[in-house]
Amino acid sequence: MKKLCAAILAAVMFAAVASGCFGAGQKAAVATGDEAASQNASDYENNFEGLCNYLASFGYINPVDENADVTFTVMDASLIGAAKGRRFTEQTMKKANIEIYEYSDTKNATADEVLKSVKDNGTFSILELPEVNALLSDNGKYLMVYKDQTIDESKTDADNYKLREEIIEKFKEFHK
Repeated sequence: MKKLCAAILAAVMFAAVASGCFGAGQKAAVATGDEAASQNASDYENNFEGLCNYLASFGYINPVDENADVTFTVMDASLIGAAKGRRFTEQTMKKANIEIYEYSDTKNATADEVLKSVKDNGTFSILELPEVNALLSDNGKYLMVYKDQTIDESKTDADNYKLREEIIEKFKEFHK
């Protein structure tokens, strides 16, 4: 009976994580002055908002729209030991989701485990759920989960494949 309850709890947790139910929709902070117009990573602060604004400057994720009800979903970053997390689903590409997480300088055991797993094999797993593909920024402070079910790895000239590679490049190089 305990195993059944644990399995049900794990399924519910996975469904909640996968759907972003742990967070409420919120608007991102507005990029200010030079930050809003620049596509140079050094013009953005090396923090979570800076990374989000930098990626938005390329159109990879929706820029802040004061008239939009939701531009992202806040994720429960503590599940992977991170300090902050957001899921962006309303970006320029279709059927793709980008989740971005920031790790603080003070890490816990969960963070250490997730980061080690991503460094070693590009995946992590929580709550005994299936592994999730993830990437770390070159500075090791940010983690990104990029999901696009339409990508065919054998078609490297396809637009959605090229777009993913561009986003990964910009993400990884942010404040090396």
